[in-house]
Amino acid sequence: MKKLFLYVIGSLIILPVYSQHLIKGTIIDSENAVMPMVNVAFLNQADSTLVTGAVSDSCGVYGTSLAGGNYIIRYSYLGYETLYRNIQVNANLTLPVVKMELAQTELEGVEVTAYRKPFKLDREGITADVPNTILAKQTTLDDLLCKIPGIQKRGEDIEVIGRGLPTYYINGREVTDRTELDNLAIDQIQSVRLVTNTGVRYHSEQRAVIEIKTKRLGEGLAFNVSGNLLQGNYLSQNYKMNGSYNYKNWDFFLSYNYDRGKKNSNLDVYQQTQSDTIWNLTDLTRKQIFNESHAYTGGISYHFSPESEIDLKYEGKYSEGNTFSKDTLSMIPDKGTSTFIRNLGDVSDKSVSNHLNLYYTNDWKNGWKMNAFGDYLHKTDRSRGNIREWESDGVETSMDYYRKADWDLFAAKLNLSYETGKAGTFSFGYDFSHTTGTDYIEYVRALNNGSTSNTEMKNSLYLSYDYTWNNLSLGAGLRYEHIRSDLKENNSHKNQNQTYHNFLPSVSLSYNTENLQQSLTYSVHTERPPFGVMNDNAVYTDRFTYQKGNLYLKQALTHDLNYMLFYKFLFFNLNYTHTHNPLITAFYSMPGNSAVTVSYMDNFDRMHNLTGMVNIQYPVKWWMPSLTLTCMKTFFSYPGPNESVLKAGRPLVMLNFNNSFTLPSGFLLSADFNYGSRGYYQLYEAKSYTSFNLSLKKSFLKDKLQLSLDAYDIFNKNNTRASARLNDIIMHSVGKEETRKVGFTITYRFRTEKKMNNQSAAETEMSRLNMDNQ
Repeated sequence: MKKLFLYVIGSLIILPVYSQHLIKGTIIDSENAVMPMVNVAFLNQADSTLVTGAVSDSCGVYGTSLAGGNYIIRYSYLGYETLYRNIQVNANLTLPVVKMELAQTELEGVEVTAYRKPFKLDREGITADVPNTILAKQTTLDDLLCKIPGIQKRGEDIEVIGRGLPTYYINGREVTDRTELDNLAIDQIQSVRLVTNTGVRYHSEQRAVIEIKTKRLGEGLAFNVSGNLLQGNYLSQNYKMNGSYNYKNWDFFLSYNYDRGKKNSNLDVYQQTQSDTIWNLTDLTRKQIFNESHAYTGGISYHFSPESEIDLKYEGKYSEGNTFSKDTLSMIPDKGTSTFIRNLGDVSDKSVSNHLNLYYTNDWKNGWKMNAFGDYLHKTDRSRGNIREWESDGVETSMDYYRKADWDLFAAKLNLSYETGKAGTFSFGYDFSHTTGTDYIEYVRALNNGSTSNTEMKNSLYLSYDYTWNNLSLGAGLRYEHIRSDLKENNSHKNQNQTYHNFLPSVSLSYNTENLQQSLTYSVHTERPPFGVMNDNAVYTDRFTYQKGNLYLKQALTHDLNYMLFYKFLFFNLNYTHTHNPLITAFYSMPGNSAVTVSYMDNFDRMHNLTGMVNIQYPVKWWMPSLTLTCMKTFFSYPGPNESVLKAGRPLVMLNFNNSFTLPSGFLLSADFNYGSRGYYQLYEAKSYTSFNLSLKKSFLKDKLQLSLDAYDIFNKNNTRASARLNDIIMHSVGKEETRKVGFTITYRFRTEKKMNNQSAAETEMSRLNMDNQ
């Protein structure tokens, strides 16, 4: 494999490129602001046939390679006049800046603007242009993301089909808190890019990335306020404000988000343990969860030039919550005495995080670019609880517990790239992280009290090469990671020390024309367990249920092969993964007391997944339908009863049918239907589910004021049902969150805010510290 990879790199470098010339240019609008996502077509001057094409990036810059000759350049963007320029190519050229002017004719402008197809495919994934498309009409970021093929909302989470929860970036900076995403107004967003072919420039654990580019404005004050009320069984509230002041080379940024809510969460578990005694457990859990959080952000940036800036940003969050639970349990054995228990739990949580980020970027205009950034993060979690149990004979048991976790993270990252023009682009990167923390739990009654110290250091290097020739684009790269992990259980003096040397290659090939776009990629990724489970702690849930950490978890390694095709209104994606040592949540009956079930995370041998997806979007006047059909098959073997081997069964089939209707008087109606069939993922068999959502939106005062009325899961069918069998345990569960809700959102924008263009070096470790879903 290594010899093949080196051969591919060498072949790319010695390609005969001497007859090609690099053509670059910049595009601005009538107000001298850069214009991303402008289509640039290079036509043969003799017969006007298409030779190649390009799209301007977030800085308004476009580029391609052309053989010597005479060409016509066509610049086009919806709502702007199409421009044509004649050029003669006999050397590398930097073309004059092109200024696009708004079109004066507005015949049927509303209809065309609403239904413009916003998607474009490249080697790494899909880019969605937000302005002047149906995406710009959405109220929240979640609404927008669910319009992109391959993304769906399941419960409260946004997930990339077949790849799980994504990592988010805003202007290249990794997002550490969901609140920052909620703060984004849709009209701040220039483009959204779903990266499913994550190459070596991303961290090895990131199999799905959503990159968000925001607009940049000139000098002045920007200030937005928004309020949301969401009614389920209880009323939830969210209020946010964000503002910026931009003066000459200085940018100042501030935001605040307050969130308060209460919800019910129900879980019914029916379980049978077939050991020396057959134990039949019924556990009906009813939870009432209250959360309140304050998130605040402040930052400053200085622009030395349009291509060079330095930024400093602070993010903080304080949250507290309370969970009150009522459990009714019955344990009925096939022989012996049955047990009936009523369980009351009262748990209070507090979490505080502080994150400081420094970022510097420079483009020297001679082919060299550099990004350098560093992070410091401190996070503390505290939890106190009381569990009271009453058995049928009236005996009462009470137990208090205390849990705390403290984490510190230092991280730094450097990226360098050199664009040669004729021979492609070379990129080099280095990142470093050092994480230390202690996870402590103290129970009056448990498997054991625990205090686990964790120290982890990562050093990583990557080198990549990209080359474009006419419509063909090639890329290859190699990432090396050295990871040292030291875990120590302080009470029992257990130790677990691990060292990894990972060589992770990535190869990609794409072929793009005006109507047909294709890409084929191969990459290798790792997955390391979350820090919160890398311990020897045991968490008491009730007399028959524990949750336990695992000191001996190893990283998982995934080989990923992906093919994508875009043809007119059709999008097709086929993905195959092979994972060694997959990390899977499992369970077992406690030795010596088989009535007790312990759940934990463990490494299994291997797992294969095959996922196919087809999306069709085609506008019909005032109606924009989008139909996505996905089939996902898991190939996985795991231990069953009496040393038998079980296998994952039928595939999962998912259907997402999104509809947007442009109504008279500027109203926008959205109707979305989601369906999931019965099928297996890993060792769990999910049952079918459906959901149906409606949304009505209307803007006033030239889009400064926007109102939105939203109804989620109208028929209340989006529950989670699953079954699993592992060793001697058969488990069935039915979970129901509050997904049927009605919400009202009002947003007033004094002016679209300007976001800071900084980045983070602490990407993967933050997600493992549970920083993305506080």
